[in-house]
Amino acid sequence: MIEEKSVLIVDDEVGVRQALIRGIKRKFNKEGKCISISEAGNGKEAIDLARKFTPDLILMDIRMPIMDGLKACRILRSDSKFAGTMIIMLTCEITEESAGLLSGADDYVIKPFDIKTLLIRIERGLFREKVVNNLAYTDGNGILSKACFLATCLDFEIARAKRYQHSLSFLLVNIELTKQAEQIDGIDLEIAKLLQGRASDKVVRWSTNTFAVLLTETQADDAILLAKRISWLIKSNPNLLRAFVGIANLEDTVTDNLIANAESSLSESIRTGNIILNRLAVHH
Repeated sequence: MIEEKSVLIVDDEVGVRQALIRGIKRKFNKEGKCISISEAGNGKEAIDLARKFTPDLILMDIRMPIMDGLKACRILRSDSKFAGTMIIMLTCEITEESAGLLSGADDYVIKPFDIKTLLIRIERGLFREKVVNNLAYTDGNGILSKACFLATCLDFEIARAKRYQHSLSFLLVNIELTKQAEQIDGIDLEIAKLLQGRASDKVVRWSTNTFAVLLTETQADDAILLAKRISWLIKSNPNLLRAFVGIANLEDTVTDNLIANAESSLSESIRTGNIILNRLAVHH
């Protein structure tokens, strides 16, 4: 059975777009894999096109006229319709890597790029294991499902953090709701908006009234500040009572098991009422 996928190439240089199209056509459209390709010359064109057919993958240059790739990426990531779209940023400057990831991109490639390496990344992004394809990526509110997060996101982000020596933090937030909040349709979406400080933050439905937030490029101190902000926002919301927050940080722990650290930290937070980082209380 042929798998059909769609790729949107966004670059203001026609030559770059043509080179990518040639490489993709040579690599795919055979062995049961078929890719349709669309083009855009700037971020605005890309958004207009993407809203018409929701591409599986977007290759997007950062520096473009009219609308640059960073702004376009942030706009796309703010729309749950594109939660399952992989975005790879193309940049001439390695210093722009963090900006690209913070805007919500999944990966980046430095120009001039090696076409073989880029094609491997494209293949991995488009043709995942079938078990992953069958998972629900998000629920009706655009919040990541736990199953899909564990299958597609967590290990990838841990590996990338280690490879590039980036910080990585993981929050588990348990929220006490008022009785009236339990009857409100869309309360989970309201909570998700309070939890997601940046477009790149992944919000996951963990269990009843508990959410996870994966914070890429985030050190422990910054994760603590975010946890304090979340606690304040929750307490300030008339439909919510308070939040308990457990934090796991990849740098400050001897184990890579962020989930075990976060769950233990959350349990301690519920017991003591404090924000807990890697099983230790945070001093206010």
